[in-house]
Parts: sequence; structure tokens; C-alpha cells
Amino acid sequence: MEAVAGFPKREVQAISLISFAHMLSHLYWLALPLIAPLMMVGFGISALQWGLALGVFAVTTGVFQTPMGLVVERIGGRRVLIGGLLLISVALFAIGYLATSYWMLVTLMAIAGIGNSVFHPADYSLLDASVEESRIGRAFSVHSFSGQIGFVVAAPVAALFLSFLDWRGAMMALGLLGIVTTILLIIFGSRITEGTKVKKKTPIGDSLRELLTSRPVMLFFAFYMFSSLGNFGVTQFAVLAFQPMYGLDAVAVVAALTAYQVGALILILPGGMLADKTERYDIIMLAGFGVAAAATYLVGTGVMPFWMVIGTLCLAGAMRGGVNATRDVAVRQVIKHLPIGTVFAFVSTGFTVGQAIGGVVYGYIFDNFPPAYVFYASALFTMLGALTVLLHTGARKARTT
Repeated sequence: MEAVAGFPKREVQAISLISFAHMLSHLYWLALPLIAPLMMVGFGISALQWGLALGVFAVTTGVFQTPMGLVVERIGGRRVLIGGLLLISVALFAIGYLATSYWMLVTLMAIAGIGNSVFHPADYSLLDASVEESRIGRAFSVHSFSGQIGFVVAAPVAALFLSFLDWRGAMMALGLLGIVTTILLIIFGSRITEGTKVKKKTPIGDSLRELLTSRPVMLFFAFYMFSSLGNFGVTQFAVLAFQPMYGLDAVAVVAALTAYQVGALILILPGGMLADKTERYDIIMLAGFGVAAAATYLVGTGVMPFWMVIGTLCLAGAMRGGVNATRDVAVRQVIKHLPIGTVFAFVSTGFTVGQAIGGVVYGYIFDNFPPAYVFYASALFTMLGALTVLLHTGARKARTT
């Protein structure tokens, strides 16, 4: 087959390899909430302490993400991607195999976060080099779609492991998945094009200064941060919150979380086609996040039976997923002479800042307030992210060259 869905064969190969690694990074993140209750018992820790461990993971991801973007532009994305995937996989394996105290858990989560820091800078740099301009929105949507697949299968995979392994065995099995994937990337990595935008010699200080003084880049940083905070409450605390709200066990309420992720899958690929055609990024982003915020707030009110909650979370996920490619293409529009990997690394750090804050914020909310407040906070942060678009002229019309 010379082409698939409008992509030439070589682009299909590159997108597939990059996206598979991206899928696994998302699977890791959302497998943790299902394993978390058993880990909390095993380590004798509270929800706040678990939130702090998640926050450490997010902090190290955020701290290392922009430096990893600079490294990508100097040595290329393939080696950075392979090294990061191996590091996060080994760290998660070690949590199951070695960790005997809370502080060992925190240390290994920090190491896993360093490995996690490579995906956005390496992936976007490699996609930009491997895919032709007119198809880049669709390529970004496939990349987001793969991450969402990781979210969707994470809970079933974790549940499968937990059905015949304890939490330690489940963590080790997750780590082994990544180690095997790393080997596949080493074998087939030559199918991914590095392009010519590597080995940049611009001083690192100058690159950071340009990022920090760019109003569009900083607004996108804020958008990513609030988006992450809004998403964090649902993905990481919905399972904990739904149990007391509806008197259901963890396995039963996983259906709602899975529906949220499946919903995002529904609109991610159509969103990529829209992103390649639209000139009004702001309308798409405001509409998608506005509906998602309203649906999440409604879930928190507790006025619906649980089967309707599942459908409402599916809608919230779909609205967020439909915005992903538009968001990424809009970021690409503000890039002038800065390397794309570095810019995406920096603005994506907003995600990890949100995750770092989210672990503490939602852990505190869950420990001290009714569980419905998890969803109210999620809706508030989602809406704040949408409002940043109003300040961002760069998101209102695609720039042509």
C-alpha cells in the first residue's frame, strides 16, 4: 500500500512508530489511578501523599521537558525518545520490584518523570520533520489519538494485570511493556526521519529568553496548564470520588472514566481534519472547552443516575479531544525561527505544571471536602483555560507563508 488515509507510506511508518511510544506514555499515566488504592494501602499513605507522589512525577517531567527539547534540536529526536521511554519503563518496573517505603516510591516517580519529559519535544520535532505541511494537522491528530488510545486501554490493562497479579506484579508488567517497546524502536527507528532541523548551535540561554518573552508562547503555556488542571481531576480522582458519591466499587466506576477517554477518541481525528482547514482556532477551542466544563460541572451535581453520568463524561471527553489538533496547529503558528521541538517542550511544560499543582489541589479537596468538589474544580480550571484564548490573537487566524 503506497498511501494510507492520505499519508504516503513512509509517513505512515514514522507516525505509527512515534504514536505507539506516545500511546504507552499515556497508558502508564492512567493505569496508575486503578493501581493507586492498592499502592496506598501497601505503603500506608493518604490521598494527599499519593497526590504528592504524582506531583513529583509531574515536576520532574516539567523541569526536564524544555531542556530535552533543546537536546532534541542538537542530537535529534530518535535517541532522546528511545532513552526516555527506557527510563520511565525501568523506573515503573522498579517501583513494583524494589520500592519498600514511601520515599523510595517518590524517588522512583521522580526518575519516571524525567523519562516522561521526552515525549512532547521528541514526538513533535520528529512529526514536523517527517510529515508534509498540508497533512500536519491530521498527523498531530493521529498522535493525540494514539495517546487517547493509551488512556482508554489503561484501565482494562491494569485491571487485567490486577486480576492475576498483586500491585507489585502489575507495576512490573507495565514496565516490561515499555522495555519491549524500546527494543522495537531501536530496531525500526530508522523509519523515522530526523529532518534537517537538528544540531542547533543557538545558545541555550538565548533560546530560553525568547520563549519567556514571547506573549503567544506564554499564553499557550497558561492554556496548557489550566487544561491539564481541569483534566487531572477527572483522570486521577474520578475513581476515588465516584465511590463515595454512588456507593460503587473501583471496578464499577472505571466505566465512567473509560467513557471519558472513549469520548475523546470520537472527535480527535475529525478534529485533525478541521484543524487543517480552519482559520478560527479560537472558536473551536472556546466551544470545545466551554461544553466540556459545563458537562464536568453537571457530573459533580449528583442529580443524574450513574448511567447518565457515564454519557455526560463521554461528552466532556469528546469536546476536549476535538480541540487537541487545533490546539497543536495553533501552537505551530506562533513558531517563527524557534525550533518546533523546543517550543512544544516549553508550552507542554504547562501540562506538567498543572499536574504538579493538581496532585496537591485535588488531594487536598478530596481529603477535606465532599467528593463532588473534585468535579467542580475540574470544570473551573477547564473554563479558565478556555478564557486564555480570548487574549490570544495568534489563535484567531492561521498565518500563511
